[in-house]
Amino acid sequence: MKTLYLKTIAKTESGYINPKKDKIYMLALKSDDIKILKRDEEEIIEEFVKIFKKYEPDRIVGFKQDTEDFPLLYERAKSYGINLNLGKDESPVDFSGKYFRGIILKETKINGRENIDLFAIAWRDFPRLPTKEIDELADALEIKGFKRIPQFRIKEKSDEELEYYLRDYVRTIEEISNAILPFEESISSICDVPIDRQIRMTVGELIDVIVKREMKKRGIKEMRIGKAGRYEGGYVWLKEPSVYENITYLDFQSMYPNIIKAWNISPETVDMDEGEEIEIEGVRHRIKKEVRGVIPELVDDFLSRRLELKKKLKEKYDKRMDAEQRALKVMANAMYGYMGWNGASYYNRNAAELIAALARYYIKNVRKIIEEMGGTVIYVDTDGIQFIGGNWEKIMNKINDEYPLNIELERIAQRGVYWSKKKYAHLYDGKVTAVGVEYIRRDYPQIIKDAQKQIVEHLLKGNVERARELRRRYRSMIKEGKFEIEDIAVVEQLTKKPEEYEKATKASVAAKILMENYGVEVHRGMYIYIAIVKGSGGPTYRARPIEMVKIEDLDLSYYLSMYDETINRTFEPFKVSPTRKWF
Repeated sequence: MKTLYLKTIAKTESGYINPKKDKIYMLALKSDDIKILKRDEEEIIEEFVKIFKKYEPDRIVGFKQDTEDFPLLYERAKSYGINLNLGKDESPVDFSGKYFRGIILKETKINGRENIDLFAIAWRDFPRLPTKEIDELADALEIKGFKRIPQFRIKEKSDEELEYYLRDYVRTIEEISNAILPFEESISSICDVPIDRQIRMTVGELIDVIVKREMKKRGIKEMRIGKAGRYEGGYVWLKEPSVYENITYLDFQSMYPNIIKAWNISPETVDMDEGEEIEIEGVRHRIKKEVRGVIPELVDDFLSRRLELKKKLKEKYDKRMDAEQRALKVMANAMYGYMGWNGASYYNRNAAELIAALARYYIKNVRKIIEEMGGTVIYVDTDGIQFIGGNWEKIMNKINDEYPLNIELERIAQRGVYWSKKKYAHLYDGKVTAVGVEYIRRDYPQIIKDAQKQIVEHLLKGNVERARELRRRYRSMIKEGKFEIEDIAVVEQLTKKPEEYEKATKASVAAKILMENYGVEVHRGMYIYIAIVKGSGGPTYRARPIEMVKIEDLDLSYYLSMYDETINRTFEPFKVSPTRKWF
């Protein structure tokens, strides 16, 4: 496909782009090579349209082009009387949007061309990224070397710096798309949904397309079984906060799909006034066994196709084949959540509740087996179990022989630290991976996250004195204000319009300032980068947009307190470790 990559930049006073008044300063396009357009704004737009129509791309790829680049191009073109008729039929670009998992996800439609905004993919498929920015996405994909310049810093940069930045930006967009679009194309193929539409759909909506198609083949009408509401989910357990060594982590591969297959759990097979009664983990439901359910059939198909692809991959690696097997795994795993999703056309809360109960039952029994075979279980989380001691190979073989599960070795960690449920870090193969720790969240300043990340890594590697030194050094940096203003930002999401908040939040207070003082258009789902300044009242009422704050305005005591609390918590399990004296 002929693909065009693009990125615009504008110099703004507020740090937020207003398409009606902020001008395009530079524009980068990459087709066969990279072109930087940087004359006056009208010429930039005219040249862009000329290049676009000459190249005739089938696919346009960018990052946040639906919220930044195309709205800016459209408004600026309109101010010069230039038509942005980019459709293959010469039709103009069209703007729409939808509420999508907590954010207003905008879309630019260009007839006859696929418009792929990588931000939509980051938002849906990379939930652990704190802010879903392009540098975070690149880092998650191990694409190194790109550093995003915050919008409010653009005005400080020289033309030479900005030109280099734009070249690097579109190269990074291309690398990201090469890494993730084969997977997205596989999802589209499985669901039979065009890629530019599917990336803007939730996984539940995609499963709904598949399930509706198969249910209609059987003549089964849409249904709602069970009342809406919460039910008990997976089993999570922690022995105690501490540091452990030589940790075996076993992962239940496709645990929920395997339960669905083994028990024939589907919307039309559970609690349909007939079938075998099952009582387990405090829940009781009926399952029809005589007719194979639609979802077990789909799961069986996905998993068997995946198995075949994995066999072929062992013989010879193929990037697209690998992407397809990963897509099949994702779609199979999503079947459980679909049945308990309120928006499902074939909603069956009871079926989802039963799957969760069976998962708890199995994992508790697995824990007993491990302990009977000489292991000590230290952590359980939904579909994985971690323990020390015992012969992991014998344990794994026994579990796979006795239960309808497929358990595999995830890793053997040299060392691990556990602070609480869903908050731990492992050292293995010389690297540290973390779950739930502050440094992978967005509601902590970058300088505190950087400090904690380095301290955790050094502690797990046994470099206690280096960890203590870092603790002192970063504290001094905060106390003396030796950092860039963006490094102190706390990121909060605006979950509704600022005026709709009954109780003020840092995000709502900062958003009102952006609206009233700077005319910035704010919307639900928007991330606000916030600093806490000196003054009277609580921190919430002293929240300001980071773009409008100087270091001398900051309440450094607020950040020192946050730093001390975070780093003290970080050190705590190492102080009480029963297996090694750290201090």
